[in-house]
Amino acid sequence: MEKPLSNAWEVYTGKFEKILVLMLTTTVPLLMLHSFITNYIYAITPSYSAVYSFADIYYGLLTLMFFLYAQVPYIQFVYNEYKGIENNLGHSIFSFLTKGFTVFVFACIVSFLTTIGFMLFLIPGLIVLSLLFPIPYISVFDNKSVWKSYKEGLRIGKKNFFKIVLILMLTGTIELLIGIFITFQLFNITSSFAAQMITQMTLNILCFPFIVILITSYIIKWRESLEVLDVNVVEN
Repeated sequence: MEKPLSNAWEVYTGKFEKILVLMLTTTVPLLMLHSFITNYIYAITPSYSAVYSFADIYYGLLTLMFFLYAQVPYIQFVYNEYKGIENNLGHSIFSFLTKGFTVFVFACIVSFLTTIGFMLFLIPGLIVLSLLFPIPYISVFDNKSVWKSYKEGLRIGKKNFFKIVLILMLTGTIELLIGIFITFQLFNITSSFAAQMITQMTLNILCFPFIVILITSYIIKWRESLEVLDVNVVEN
């Protein structure tokens, strides 16, 4: 894959109706579950500071866990498009249902380790997340469990560590700024919590698939580069 960004935009815009189905069948239910759980946690968790509470830690952990888990159908969709596999939409949903459990367990472990790292001045959490981030992608590509994909995934993570950090920080910052801008504009219209929550969920639904599609395109490229490098090493 020569141009990951162009490929991501082409898939996102050219196959948007199918991606919309993935959004409605996989992402929306997870977002609603995430919203329910986090709101409940904030309601029952006491706050000992005006700046933050333990609920913020739980919120970060759950958000990261759902983010890692919800990637599966989009990873499969992009990879199928790249390989020219037919019935891509149905296969991507089926992959989410069948491969999702091991990725979910992996997401729980990684989100726990990353959250602890974030609590230790941010950098350790970012390192853990970036190194382990490619593993579920390789798992989906090869139709293997994450436990059988961690060596190659970790290798890609080490090789492209700073690129992964840059992509995660850049896309996260852009989405955050867009969210702040929209929320600020919404406050000028209404103070309704429901309206704010629906608007934020809509933003997540629109941005999240593109971010995953973009990262998937880059990981496909990085993997191909490593395979070419390995072949050259063997030949020499």
